This record gives sequence, structure tokens and C-alpha cells, in this order.
Amino acid sequence: MKKIIVLAAALLMVLSLAGCFGTTPSNSSTADQANAADVSTYSKDFEGLQKYITDRNNNTTKQELYADIVGADNAARIVLNGNSFVEIYDYSKANNDTAKAILEDIKDDGKFRPMEDSTEMTAVITKSGKYVLAWDATRGFDYEKKVATEELKENW
Repeated sequence: MKKIIVLAAALLMVLSLAGCFGTTPSNSSTADQANAADVSTYSKDFEGLQKYITDRNNNTTKQELYADIVGADNAARIVLNGNSFVEIYDYSKANNDTAKAILEDIKDDGKFRPMEDSTEMTAVITKSGKYVLAWDATRGFDYEKKVATEELKENW
């Protein structure tokens, strides 16, 4: 009788431990699910664009930028993983010479320099022509897959 109780207890312990070590999705697939944010749930304005980027990336902080220096309506820098960053510029209402010159430069060569003495950054304009995303491509972060995705460019 004691042997049966000991065997039953051992079997219960093995089954309970098996539940603890069940298969779980890998970190990459969990991250992919989190990054597969439904673009249709975001407002198609500057705030929605910022939220979309921060929701798709872990460990982000937002910093305000001076938009008027580059002729934009709004501007923000989103720091990604404490090192890389993307700057977002809102040209939805801007109709000034500075804005026109910057947008033309980006269309010509995909580069953006906020001020004469600043570092040249890679930049894209969204399909609507309202928003610019700019980043320092030398930082080793995959901006095309994690930030400036085709889905983002098409929807903003």
C-alpha cells in the first residue's frame, strides 16, 4: 500500500513538473506578434504615427525637438533601445521655403540634414507627403524592418 502511495505521489510530481516545462513560443515569435500591430487601429496623424512606432519597438523614450528649425509643424525623436533613434517631422500643414527645400532634398537623395553643421541622416517621406522619418544609418539598427516599414510609409 505504501508503494502505491509513493508511486502515485511521484507520478503527480512528474506531471506537475511537466506542466512547468511545456513548450512556449520563442522570444522572436512573441516579439513578432507584438510588432504585428494592426495599422488600422492608429490615427493617421502625428500622434498616431509616434504611437505606432513606440508600440512596435521595445524600450523607447520620446524627446521633443524644435520643429520650426526645419520648417515643420511638429517634431519628435524616439530613442530605440537606449542607443538608436528615429526623428519624426510633421509637414502636414507646413508650406514654407524651409519645408519645401528639405522635402525636395529628401526626394532627391534620401538624405536629411536638420542644420548645416549636423550629421546627415537617411530619411524617407511617407506616401501622403506629410511626415518625414530620419535616422542615423550608422548605428547598426534595422530601421527598414523595425521602424520605416512599407506599411508605415503607405499608411501615413
